[in-house]
Amino acid sequence: MGASVGIGGLIVGISMLVVFSMAITALDAQVATGLDAIESASVPDPSFTVDDVNIAQFAIHEVSMTVGNQGTGYVDGILRANVGSDECGGFSATFTQTAGAIDLGNVVITNHGNCPNSNPPTWTIYDSTLSIQTPTSAANFSTPVFRQYIYANVTNQGPLTLSTDEVWVFYDGEDPETLTASSALTGSSTNWYSGETRVLHWDDNLSSNTEYERIAFTAGPTTIVRATS
Repeated sequence: MGASVGIGGLIVGISMLVVFSMAITALDAQVATGLDAIESASVPDPSFTVDDVNIAQFAIHEVSMTVGNQGTGYVDGILRANVGSDECGGFSATFTQTAGAIDLGNVVITNHGNCPNSNPPTWTIYDSTLSIQTPTSAANFSTPVFRQYIYANVTNQGPLTLSTDEVWVFYDGEDPETLTASSALTGSSTNWYSGETRVLHWDDNLSSNTEYERIAFTAGPTTIVRATS
């Protein structure tokens, strides 16, 4: 009889230890969950603004000429373009010359502009004072390469430093890419600091030359969408 009572007590004791252990485990889990919730609540969501988005559907991407078409009698100057009365959105390039002939491969575009269509533009060549040059023989430029350019300015408005590896860009809800992977982002740092404005300059070299209507930026739970103009 005494042995039975002892065994029964042992069983009850073990059962109470099991219950106590389960209670401690449950309490630890609740504490861990509570700490995670507190930590999560203390970290604000990313906050940023898309300051502006602009599309140049027919930007002049490249200007070239062939040997024998460089003209003669030029001085170093500036190249402008227009299609009809349209000045191609302020397109401008600089060039140098050697013995009066425009140097091949040394026409540097400073503003890609935006022409009204892909028709070959009329070129006007100025000197450094913006007076039209009167060469001995005129240069003949090849038909330029047109591409669609997308320009945007985005500002990190929150207190967090964001990684450009974790900020995604969508064009009309498609073609997702991170800012780091995109050739569009100016600046080499992957850290997007609080208060910093980053410049997006995206070169769409697709043959379709689709005119996008909106651009979206996503970081964590934050998504900002802006219509293009």
